[in-house]
Amino acid sequence: MEIELLKTFLLAAKKENFREAAEELMMTQSAVTKQIQKLEKILHIQLFDRVQKRVILNANGHYFLPRAIQLVEFEEQIVQEMKAFQAGYSRKVSLGVAPQIANSTLPLIIQHFKHLQPDVITQIEILPSNEIGEAVFRQQIDIGLSKVPSTRELLTTMIANEPVMIVGPQPFDAEDFQVLIKSFPIYTHAFSPYWEQIERHLPRDCQIERLNQTEVIKTFIKQGMGIAFLPKSVVQTEVEKGELFAQIPQIDDDILSATFVYTKYVHPLFDRFIQTCVTIYKK
Repeated sequence: MEIELLKTFLLAAKKENFREAAEELMMTQSAVTKQIQKLEKILHIQLFDRVQKRVILNANGHYFLPRAIQLVEFEEQIVQEMKAFQAGYSRKVSLGVAPQIANSTLPLIIQHFKHLQPDVITQIEILPSNEIGEAVFRQQIDIGLSKVPSTRELLTTMIANEPVMIVGPQPFDAEDFQVLIKSFPIYTHAFSPYWEQIERHLPRDCQIERLNQTEVIKTFIKQGMGIAFLPKSVVQTEVEKGELFAQIPQIDDDILSATFVYTKYVHPLFDRFIQTCVTIYKK
């Protein structure tokens, strides 16, 4: 339905006079009449009653009037939103975030981003790392923060590549690596791209326990039930509080954990969010 037809109808309904409506619209009276007739043909109803030389909004017209107002207002809202989008502003951004990130650096990222963009509402959905790229690709979310590379063709920024730490319940030296892995069960979690690299340095007889949630792993370690290999940012808060102890393991490989941001397209708001992420991880 053409928006100009609706605007002509609204003015004609207000004045109940096609000539006056035509003058305000700087159109001929016949052009207004044709637009109203076209709208009536689209709707399959008559909107005005013609009484001699007057037009009067009938019951159909009164019923359609508030709906026409809604359509015109919605069109104007979309135009304004698209102008804002093109200028680099948006009122809302949706995030898909991996649990490891959500439970560690995300609060700082959101706090910093809100300081930069107080007018923007962030909607957060916690997703498994392996599902985030697909959600961005299908535009179910605007931005994805994941610990694993995506197989989809997306705009990808690696915002961090941090060391993986060996984490335990009590103080230890990095040189105690062989003692630790023989003395405690080793907890690992799903979607750890660095796990294969770690496994090459583990003896065959070590005890490996698989858990799906990093937060559960940290809770088990706090209770003295085992150790784990986790990215530095994931355990930094607990280490600073003295609840966990972590060291970079003394092995030949530099074991690193990458964090990625995915977007479907370029947008200034996305760029500001990515820069916020980089800033937080550098701290």
